[in-house]
Amino acid sequence: MSKILKMLCLCAAAMLLAGCAAFNPALKHPEVKLVGLRLLPSQGILQRHIAVDLSILNPNRQDLRVRSINYSIGIENIKLLSGITDQVPTLNAMQETPLTLEVSADMLQILRLVEHYSNNGVGDKVNYNFSAIIDFSAWLPSMHVDKKGALPLGGQ
Repeated sequence: MSKILKMLCLCAAAMLLAGCAAFNPALKHPEVKLVGLRLLPSQGILQRHIAVDLSILNPNRQDLRVRSINYSIGIENIKLLSGITDQVPTLNAMQETPLTLEVSADMLQILRLVEHYSNNGVGDKVNYNFSAIIDFSAWLPSMHVDKKGALPLGGQ
């Protein structure tokens, strides 16, 4: 009798695990686009806040709930802007969701950037990087987003 009971428990555990796998089907990562940057009213001499406008495309057939986003923006590998928010709307299935994040500028890092450009010159492009960690609700792992690129400064 105990062999039959063990076999039933094993089958029940296998079905439970298979059922849990259905909660997290092969989901695609959302696509994050940096849409714009805007200066916000000054908070003081050394404190600047900037609005970062994003568009997040959810390519999945199900809505994704986001707990928080931790993000930073750098220029020439110098981290200038950073922030974190838990005020993130649900990413609707098969749609783009606009999101505005508020970031604070690190004035000491801005001074490093000024020093970088005074030593090396500005050149014809500015290298940037955007990184974020999107923390989804309980059933999904966090997603790391790293976008790098160069903005041309010439009149092309």
